[in-house]
Amino acid sequence: MTDHTRRTVLKAVGASTLAIALAGCAGDDDNGDDDDEENGNGADGEFEIEAGTEIVLDGYSSHWEGLEPSEIEEEENPTLVLEEGEEYTIEWINADGITHDLQIWDEDDELVDDLATDSVEEEGEGDSLEFTAEPEMVTYVCEYHEANQIGDLVVE
Repeated sequence: MTDHTRRTVLKAVGASTLAIALAGCAGDDDNGDDDDEENGNGADGEFEIEAGTEIVLDGYSSHWEGLEPSEIEEEENPTLVLEEGEEYTIEWINADGITHDLQIWDEDDELVDDLATDSVEEEGEGDSLEFTAEPEMVTYVCEYHEANQIGDLVVE
């Protein structure tokens, strides 16, 4: 088989695999409900978090992964919808043994009201941040991995 033929076959296999994967993502689950409704999030992928709820995340250098409440479980960088003026806690756990922290930023990527946890290097260790939801809060982020480990905050 020539190199040209091999590349053509590989392209065809890759395109077929992509088409199959996309087709699987577009369908409904077994009971006819789409996944967004089943997981309790809105059509736009936002998760409304009840006031006073403790939000728990695993920290990986590639993303934040939701643990609690159950609506965000296994979601990567979930968008958290919070109620203005209400109290929340975000607890995070270092899931990969790489240094992480958690900060809350405004639209200019600036720290809001010194809302930042300590940096944690040890896998299995973590920290938490208690705060009152304010409109200027737009993201929660790890300053060490801000390109990947970032989630949106929507304060209503």
